[in-house]
Amino acid sequence: MRASDAKVGLTRWVQVTLFLVLGTLVLLGVQSEESEVENQAKAEETDKETPITLASILDSKPNPKDYEDRTHCISKMAIRDHEVLSKRHIVFTMRGEGRPKILVQFGRHCFGLHRKAVLNLESRGSSRLCVGDYVRTEVFEFGRRTWGPRCTIPKFEPITDYQIELLRDALQTGRVE
Repeated sequence: MRASDAKVGLTRWVQVTLFLVLGTLVLLGVQSEESEVENQAKAEETDKETPITLASILDSKPNPKDYEDRTHCISKMAIRDHEVLSKRHIVFTMRGEGRPKILVQFGRHCFGLHRKAVLNLESRGSSRLCVGDYVRTEVFEFGRRTWGPRCTIPKFEPITDYQIELLRDALQTGRVE
């Protein structure tokens, strides 16, 4: 046997070994991907099968991202309508697609705020109503029409129609003031 034949035999042995090692690695990679897909599918099935109960909702921690959608200012011109829900709650219906709604919830009672109250929105020199600006209500005293004391807007919160219905129900039953 010549030295060149020995080199060719060694080279083929190296090639076959590399081919087998690479083939094994590829198979292991495919199997790990399949197991990941199976694990995800099992997790999704578990999520779908687990019934949502009141206890599970109360025991869970809220996702902070659900509460990050805060608005610092709204355009006065974009306010289409308002609804006073109580002495502490006003809902502004905005113009635009879907007519989004914004909740203003005061920390305490706002004097003169009632369902048919006429509102005066006082902002600090702009056409936007911002956190820290004021809401006043029209008050009739001794036959005169005046504006009641200022109520400072603490924050604006987006609210859905369903949440508004829940808030109305809670206000009627006395669970919320």
